[in-house]
Amino acid sequence: MTEFAIGQRWLSETETELGLGIVVNLDYRLVTLFYPACEEERTYAKTNAPLSRMAFTPGDTIHTQDGQRLIVHEAVEVEQLLIYRAAPEDDPGALRQVPESQLGYQVELSAVTDRLFSKQLDSTNWFNLRVAALNARAQAENSPVRGLRGPRIDLIGHQLWIAHEVGGRYAPRVLLADEVGLGKTIEAGLILHQQLVTHRAQRVLIVVPQPLVHQWFVEMVRRFNLHFSIFDRERLAALQPEESIKDMLARLIVEEQGDTPDERENPFMSEQLILCSTDFLESCDIDLLAAAEWDLLVVDEAHHLDWRPDAPSEAYQRVARLAAAARGLLLLTATPEQLGLESHFARLRLLDPDRFHSLEAFREEQQNYQAIAAIAAEMVDQAQWSATLKQALAQHVPDVPIEEAHREQILRELLDRSGTGRVLFRNTRKHIAGFPARHVHGVALPYPAMYGPIHFDPTHPDDLLHPESVFRDDTWCAEDPRVTWLADFLRRERGRKVLVICARKETATDLHAWCGYKLGMNVSVFHEDMDIISRDRAAAYFADEEDGAQALICSEIGSEGRNFQFAHDLVLLDLPRNPDLLEQRIGRLDRIGQREDIQIHVPHFAGHGQEVLFRWYDEGMHAFTRTNPAGTQILQGTADALAAALAAPQDSARVDALIAQTRQLTETLLAQLDAGRDRLLELSSHNPEQAEALISQLADADDTPPMGFMEMAFERFGVEVEEHSRHASILKPGPHMLEPFPSLPEEGITVTADRGTALSRDDIQFLTWEHPMVEGAIELVLGEDRGKASVALLKNPKVKPGTLLVEALYSVQCSAPRHLQAERFLPTTLLRSLIDAQGRDLSQAISHDGLSKQCHKMEKPLARKVIESQQSLLEKLLQTDQQRVNGRAQAIIDEARATMQTSQAAERNRLLQLQARNPAIRQEEIDFIDRQTEALAQHLAEARCQLAAVRVIVASQ
Repeated sequence: MTEFAIGQRWLSETETELGLGIVVNLDYRLVTLFYPACEEERTYAKTNAPLSRMAFTPGDTIHTQDGQRLIVHEAVEVEQLLIYRAAPEDDPGALRQVPESQLGYQVELSAVTDRLFSKQLDSTNWFNLRVAALNARAQAENSPVRGLRGPRIDLIGHQLWIAHEVGGRYAPRVLLADEVGLGKTIEAGLILHQQLVTHRAQRVLIVVPQPLVHQWFVEMVRRFNLHFSIFDRERLAALQPEESIKDMLARLIVEEQGDTPDERENPFMSEQLILCSTDFLESCDIDLLAAAEWDLLVVDEAHHLDWRPDAPSEAYQRVARLAAAARGLLLLTATPEQLGLESHFARLRLLDPDRFHSLEAFREEQQNYQAIAAIAAEMVDQAQWSATLKQALAQHVPDVPIEEAHREQILRELLDRSGTGRVLFRNTRKHIAGFPARHVHGVALPYPAMYGPIHFDPTHPDDLLHPESVFRDDTWCAEDPRVTWLADFLRRERGRKVLVICARKETATDLHAWCGYKLGMNVSVFHEDMDIISRDRAAAYFADEEDGAQALICSEIGSEGRNFQFAHDLVLLDLPRNPDLLEQRIGRLDRIGQREDIQIHVPHFAGHGQEVLFRWYDEGMHAFTRTNPAGTQILQGTADALAAALAAPQDSARVDALIAQTRQLTETLLAQLDAGRDRLLELSSHNPEQAEALISQLADADDTPPMGFMEMAFERFGVEVEEHSRHASILKPGPHMLEPFPSLPEEGITVTADRGTALSRDDIQFLTWEHPMVEGAIELVLGEDRGKASVALLKNPKVKPGTLLVEALYSVQCSAPRHLQAERFLPTTLLRSLIDAQGRDLSQAISHDGLSKQCHKMEKPLARKVIESQQSLLEKLLQTDQQRVNGRAQAIIDEARATMQTSQAAERNRLLQLQARNPAIRQEEIDFIDRQTEALAQHLAEARCQLAAVRVIVASQ
């Protein structure tokens, strides 16, 4: 039976954990199998498919799809398919016919004993490597920080907590709205990584502004080892070749006959991880893109999506189309409410249009949450609760005892049941440590005569702030005192990196030409007309500490997305009229990781609109020295007074009145935000205690790196290892390498298992248990037969020569679709036995590592003779031990099933209680819990304990 046929059952020799597969498709050179246990398909070349035909013989035990256990009496082949005549073990006369297509997908394998008794024996080193790989897989599935161990990041509490909280959800739909510099991109990357590693997501689409495409691509690779494919018009055109005349005629004939033509192939299904720009999104076929079955959609800079109740923008509608089709959604924005309540509602509406369906209802909700915010703040701040507070808490959380001892539980329930806590996360600098101080240095300069009389055009107010815009070349630089001041400043501070930002790209290019070519200064330029590669080169040149540019001159594009925290001086050659834009400019330096105080230099014209704007920011709202979440509301509240002051900058009374009005409005708005919704968000966006626990667990994971296992694998597979430095090694393919090693390029790579080294050296790979090379090495070892059976000599003077021992490793695991994450309840569990000739288990007396140190190589001819002479005893010992271990395994499986039922019931009840109080809880989440529980119960009931490796040990002198 060497030919494939539809309906046959085959077993993957390299992925036995998939269970029994069934042939579902054939062509002249390929065969496709579907594995029901994991709901996955595999396609193989017929000529070298790593498959074994599952054909049972009389006496074998089979399992049917309905769970019956039968003994085979006869096997008959009919049209290349097997039909078994089988009966229950306790009723041999009740024979029934069982086509192989009705076999269950779980199978009890005997590959290990087959190799042992057929004398396909490997060295003890291969056996030890296999055991190490089994342990590594089990430890990975048992890790409480699974999905967070691999990224190359600093261990920062609020980022880890948000990633852990959101990444563990089914199809998360949240708004990440931390202030500029708190690491939203890292939070999104951590969530993506965790969802992909734990198999909650497989297909991801990221949409970002065009200038940030390459930065996101690099960040995903460098920090998270996630390789996204960038889609643009050229890539799409390559995937959609023009229709040939032949194809067009065939399509027309089909349509004329009234038949439905075949659906066109979706080019967006060609990759699992796709990154594209908002520009591409606005021009592509949105129906095709939305139909590509996205598990997770990520949209950066979401505040750019313009929405009004009567006129949503085209960009917003396209994102809404994608958001409705995707299971999960992450929106990133630094300004959730600064653009106004309407804008904030528009973002939330993308997350859950059923929950956030009415702007008016949302306004009313926000008013009601003020009281809850006050209660939450009082509860956290008071060590002893007053009777009034307890009464108020009881009204909102009636099912929890209102006592100080239950403070954490009450707070969690209060946050869960109120506000937008489940869908909105916003941390601020005020409540997150690690930021430097900000200092502003205003430099008043005379207004140059070359610009002529000051003229304010109300229809173009920004023209007043950029008088150099009337020039078509850089000649204005010769007489503008701001340029003279900048050149003097750069000469005076030659050892410091300086970021220069101005509103217009023409201003940036003129400054670059003047300072670089006419003054001979080492400066670089960055603006929107440059392509992505050129921008990256400019940013890299600026970042180079030894030979790089002293200053980077940016247009406004430099204030979004890029991080320059290695610099400490910011020069604002002009000021924007939007406070949020100013904060984004400062945020390029004011970020976590900044090591020094930030010096903000603002050269401006005295007695000019520029001075009015500087004072408005500095004296009115202190925007240079602190963040201001109310910037947009302040702008709206002072717009008329600001325009009047800009039109008459010499009118000191008018300007002073503007400053006084701005100062009062700022204090009022900040007080309102601090007393209301922001405090509630602060409490629901960060849990310092849990964050510290995550940091501690990740630090422990760093203390047990994979280098020991990897060194064993490198030696076995022929990878050369050279020392690079104290914490780094160079890996290269060796001349005798057995086969290509996972993620090892031909030119080699440099790796480190030290987080500090990885963070300081982008060119060195961070080797963790979740690195693709390590995961690939584990799969490579376990996908082969080598190491399954071994014979070794034991040299220990305390053990009598000739003593026979058998070391057996058993794996308890559940074959289930990955998205169910059955390993949460039944992670791959290893059970070890060390039995002597009398069948006694000595595993508690000596560990695997301790035993391996005393085991030595036995020559293969002698090893084969040992197996041949002791086969009957070994068969008896292993059969008895399998029965004993099966009892231990069943107890583990039963406990896993009970834990699953308890955990799922608790989560379901929690969601039901929350749904009664908080409509943010979607019915979809509850329905998913029900489906998940039913599927998990079925798959856990079919978990099996299988022999994974065996070593026969003979004591010698």
